[in-house]
Amino acid sequence: MGFLAGGPFFHLTGKVGNNVGRRVKNKNVFSMRPGKSSKRATKEQVDHRTGFGLMMKHVSLFSEAIALGFKNNKEDVAPGNAALTYNLKHGLKGTGPNYSINHEKFSISRGRLAPVQKPKVESVAGETATLDFSWTVNYSFIMVNDTDLVKVYIYTPEVDQIVINSVITLRSALKLKMVVPFDFIGLPLHCYMMLVTADGKTVSNSQYCGSVTLT
Repeated sequence: MGFLAGGPFFHLTGKVGNNVGRRVKNKNVFSMRPGKSSKRATKEQVDHRTGFGLMMKHVSLFSEAIALGFKNNKEDVAPGNAALTYNLKHGLKGTGPNYSINHEKFSISRGRLAPVQKPKVESVAGETATLDFSWTVNYSFIMVNDTDLVKVYIYTPEVDQIVINSVITLRSALKLKMVVPFDFIGLPLHCYMMLVTADGKTVSNSQYCGSVTLT
């Protein structure tokens, strides 16, 4: 394994021939791809790979949110890697190899900004495919600004797409209405919220607002 300080492969990430480039603790690392083992995988290895693969797929769905939400991670690694490490520890439930995503514990951001209080989501009576989000603000926390931006992400296991709020919403608004695709009607919708400062530099821990099914 070597650390690159320059040259044609300096910013390489991924596989090239028998070599692999990656970013580790703010350094560009270039190494040989390990050879395949002829030994049969143990149950522990199979369980680990199953959980790892499931979580990697789920993290990739939220890649846009995670690029912002985990960019200032303590491990100083790529946001996706930091999110994967965190959620492998907190966001899986069940016993291997029968793992599933723990939607309540899954996180798309970790940061110092104060989150909102009592985030809630519910369907809007009389309006098709419409969700109402609401929350409160506690100004006794230090890291609270009325200008903080509220970002909402909606996911359903039945559709490999994430819906986000396109309208800029401030923490001080205390509510947000969203219309989701008709394809989401009748499906369980898992809703997440995170706060971002106006300059985009600081985020809050993400919050699970709940699950709702539109009829």
